[in-house]
Amino acid sequence: MNSLLILKILVTFHVTFAALFVGGNVFMDFLLSPRLDLIPPGQAARLGEKLGNDFAIFNWVCLIGIMVSGMLIMWRNGLEQSVFDLEFIQSPYGAALLVKEIIWSTLIFTGAAMTFYLRPRVIVKLPYDASRESIESDREATLNYSKWMRWMARYNGIAAVIALICGVFMAKGGLW
Repeated sequence: MNSLLILKILVTFHVTFAALFVGGNVFMDFLLSPRLDLIPPGQAARLGEKLGNDFAIFNWVCLIGIMVSGMLIMWRNGLEQSVFDLEFIQSPYGAALLVKEIIWSTLIFTGAAMTFYLRPRVIVKLPYDASRESIESDREATLNYSKWMRWMARYNGIAAVIALICGVFMAKGGLW
C-alpha cells in the first residue's frame, strides 16, 4: 500500500478520535450536565449513572485511539526518537507535539481518577438497613465527589479543545 495513503488513514483515525473526544466532552459538560437539573433527581441520577458508564467507555476508547494512532503516525514519520531530542522539542512542530502529549497525559490522569476513584463513590448503593446518619454522611461525600467530577470534566473539555488547536497548529508547521 502507498506510504502516503497509510499516513492519511492514520491521520484520519487520529483526528476522528480527537474530534469524538472533544465533541463528547463538550456535549456532556456544557450541554447535558446542566440540563440534568431540569428533571426530577431520581431520574437524573439514573440517567447520569447509565450515561456515565457508556461515556466512560467512549472516552477511554477515544483516548486509547488517540494514543495508538498518534504513536503510529510518529513511527510512520520517523519521529519516535525525536521526542527525546531537545532540539526537536524546541522546534515549532516539536513544541506543539509536546503540549499535546502533556495534555493527553493529564486527560489520562483525570479520566482514571473519574472512572476508577470518583465514579464508584458517586454511585452509592445503600444497604436496606442504612441509618439516617449514614445516609446523610454518604450524601455529603457524594456531593463532594460529584463536584470534583464536574471540575475534572470541565478541565477535560477545555484541555481537549486546546490539544485540538495544537493539532491544527501542527498541521500548519507548529506553534510559531
